Amino acid sequence: MEIRVPKKKFKELQKLGKERIVELIRENLPRVELTLKAEKEEFLIEQRKKLKEKIREMEEELKELERFYEMAVEDRETMMKLREQLEMENAQLRRELEEKRDALKDKA
Repeated sequence: MEIRVPKKKFKELQKLGKERIVELIRENLPRVELTLKAEKEEFLIEQRKKLKEKIREMEEELKELERFYEMAVEDRETMMKLREQLEMENAQLRRELEEKRDALKDKA
């Protein structure tokens, strides 16, 4: 653990001696612990806030993907119906073409 103090305070502490410095540290330890706990709580609250925002963004993206998926399914169904319709028209046109060919062969 590292403790930083201003130069002026450091010079004052040097005059006190090791025993008094240790005593001051012990006296201030509860306040330091409270400060550290408060900072940790503040950090965790900020992290929770960021995570909630990220979750909200992800939920919005998920809703957008769901809408896109629904549109893709609808488009696929529409395209399949159109394909089926075109296949039927194509088959009908082939039959008509064959009939016309057969009619031309019969005339010739």
